Amino acid sequence: MDVFVDSETAPLRSVIVGYPDNFLQVDPEIINETQRQYYFGPDAPTPEAVTAQLNGFIEVLTARGIDVHQPHPLPYLPDQMMTRDIGVVIGDTFVVTTMAARSRRHEWRGYAHLFEHFPEHVKVLFGPEDLVIEGGDVIVDRGKVFVGIGQRTTLAGAAWLMQLVPDFEIVPINLNGLDDGEDVLHLDCSFLPVGDGHALIYPDGMADIPAALRETYDLIEVTREEQQMLGTNVLSLSPDCVVSREDSTRINAEMRARGIEVIELPYSEPPKTGGSFRCCTLPVHRAF
Repeated sequence: MDVFVDSETAPLRSVIVGYPDNFLQVDPEIINETQRQYYFGPDAPTPEAVTAQLNGFIEVLTARGIDVHQPHPLPYLPDQMMTRDIGVVIGDTFVVTTMAARSRRHEWRGYAHLFEHFPEHVKVLFGPEDLVIEGGDVIVDRGKVFVGIGQRTTLAGAAWLMQLVPDFEIVPINLNGLDDGEDVLHLDCSFLPVGDGHALIYPDGMADIPAALRETYDLIEVTREEQQMLGTNVLSLSPDCVVSREDSTRINAEMRARGIEVIELPYSEPPKTGGSFRCCTLPVHRAF
């Protein structure tokens, strides 16, 4: 099982996709504002609706020849869908991240069985228990590792990551949080590379836009309303193909105008838990 990622948009070869079937069978720890908004109201996500839409997504991935893995179900956990947060591959290093929410700190055990299939040269490292770094805040692309500092990942977490991957330039990005009137849970809720040298960005989600972003990417701005629908949280299958929500009409048109194929899917239910396509996937291997 190959393990390597050095780009957000290189062809996706294998990926860990979230497991939805135990969704909310255990009383959840409310871990974000989106859950607080939906879980106790008439529009609450149901296991059936979440599973149906996630399975439709998986069908697209397998039809494209992508090797899809899923975590083993852990019945004592309320949710195993957002695999992006609980690990990240940087080069040939697999980092098991340290989650902020206590209820999520054992989610990695669901995919631990895959470690025995990794090549010997692949390093599997665990984040220290006394800091927080979550995969949704980590974007590996073009020789850089962009790390969001905000509601989840701390500056100490970013500093620890910097020591692990000296061959990459670490670019910390300060995110605006609830006290700033913004609900940007992770970096990929505000910024994400797509295509060849383009990126979706919600500028108000950042305290400032680093020069590295302006110099590296053609930035496609996302509105506040689109950001609240997690419009930045697409998944690149290759440099010229992404999966996006079918109701992200304007964003999809902007990406198509740049020569990117956009696969549109109905995906209204998983985002009610706080994450969309990128959040539900942990790429293990991307390569040309």
